[in-house]
Amino acid sequence: MQTSKVVLVTGASSGFGRETVSLLSQSGFRVFGTSRKPSGSETRAGVEMVQLDIDSDESVSRCVNT
Repeated sequence: MQTSKVVLVTGASSGFGRETVSLLSQSGFRVFGTSRKPSGSETRAGVEMVQLDIDSDESVSRCVNT
């Protein structure tokens, strides 16, 4: 049984993070992208967006348990 590699990319809603999630998804990775305030407009094929504010312990716990 082959398992896919999983990655978590912070700041996936714009800039380098947005481009990174696209490239990783196209390369066959299971990709979780994070943003402080994800919206429906950030939907990317093959990317699961998750809310994450790294300054908040509660937000980090919620993200990890998603």
